[in-house]
Amino acid sequence: MIVKPHPIKTPIKEHNAIKEAIASWHKTYEDRFRVSSQFGRVLNVASGPAWKTLRQIEADIAFFFPETPDTQAAISARLREVSPSLCGLVKQRRQYTSDSGKQVHVYRLVPAAWLALTHGNHLEKAA
Repeated sequence: MIVKPHPIKTPIKEHNAIKEAIASWHKTYEDRFRVSSQFGRVLNVASGPAWKTLRQIEADIAFFFPETPDTQAAISARLREVSPSLCGLVKQRRQYTSDSGKQVHVYRLVPAAWLALTHGNHLEKAA
């Protein structure tokens, strides 16, 4: 499946800081969320500095876990379940207008600890 890239990019300093925070997050949470579960696959693919559409997350899951493809509806449901108290991650969401005039949403999961350090205790960008 070929997915068209979107225009939302992450600044390099932020990208590197999130990658470091994700590495630390994996050490803490890797045993709790196995990729054998749908929630674990979504966390694995959507966590990090890159902004992704539901279609991109779906394509990544199909690529990395071909035996268990997940639909966009299921991925969206799992993203709604993300919370710092459950998994230590915060869902961030942005939107842009595509060339065809449609509103497109992109998501990423970042460690709550990183977000608290960079934005204080105010998680206004969390969706």
